[in-house]
Amino acid sequence: MVVERSRRACLLCGTRFEGRTFLCRACSDEWRGRPIPADVRTRFYEALDRAYPDRSNTYGNWNVPVMLLREIERLPRHVRILELGAGGGFFAAELDRRGFADLTLSDFTATTLAALRKRLPSAQLIGADGARLPFRDGAFDVVISTDVIEHIPEAEEHVAEVARVLAPTGQYYVKTPNRLLAEAFYRLRGMHDAYFWHPSMFSPAELRSAFARHGLSTRILAQPRLTGAQLAKLPGPRLLRRGAGALPLGWLPPTMLPHLEAVASMRPHDTDRS
Repeated sequence: MVVERSRRACLLCGTRFEGRTFLCRACSDEWRGRPIPADVRTRFYEALDRAYPDRSNTYGNWNVPVMLLREIERLPRHVRILELGAGGGFFAAELDRRGFADLTLSDFTATTLAALRKRLPSAQLIGADGARLPFRDGAFDVVISTDVIEHIPEAEEHVAEVARVLAPTGQYYVKTPNRLLAEAFYRLRGMHDAYFWHPSMFSPAELRSAFARHGLSTRILAQPRLTGAQLAKLPGPRLLRRGAGALPLGWLPPTMLPHLEAVASMRPHDTDRS
């Protein structure tokens, strides 16, 4: 997302300040260490879409999960898919183009739901919080979230809900920042409000453990390149960014990957959930 220093307005109170953050220091300090109500989170993300449409994931396809797409391409086209935090619908539109017809899409802001309706008018759209899913047990063969879980304060509840709505042999396809690198980056860039919009980041080991607690075994995929959003965050001249975009990353261990793309599968011995 946007990290260039500029004169900007706080997305919660409107105060003008100079910096890279989305919140002014006063609002950042006000919410640190406190539960953030759902209406405050909703107001923040809707304001973010309005203030930064050129960089928002709602209006631009900045974070293509290349390896997840390769894995999903192998699935039968009749599988029942739920995409959480579907944003502007770019990923869902690609799934639709590839022949996946049983798509349910969800998000929780007015801006994202409007973008989804425009891009995929025939899809089933549900306004839902990722930690409280309004679906019956075992309703989906596949759940997908790309750059979503890190935004959900109740990450443990989210994973439990995903496991609940998955069929006994279902799979959860997820893309999320690698906490080990992301936290260092935010500190170096002085992003004091990162806790507000990324409250639930994971290292590879933490991701595996969180999923294992809810009956999911996790396979982390090799990331081939930096995404467009990651390249945009790099400091320095544009030429340096182009060179960084060509660097192969597939040989890196999971702990060194900028983000994690993973497939979490329901464990066979957990399929009897009666």
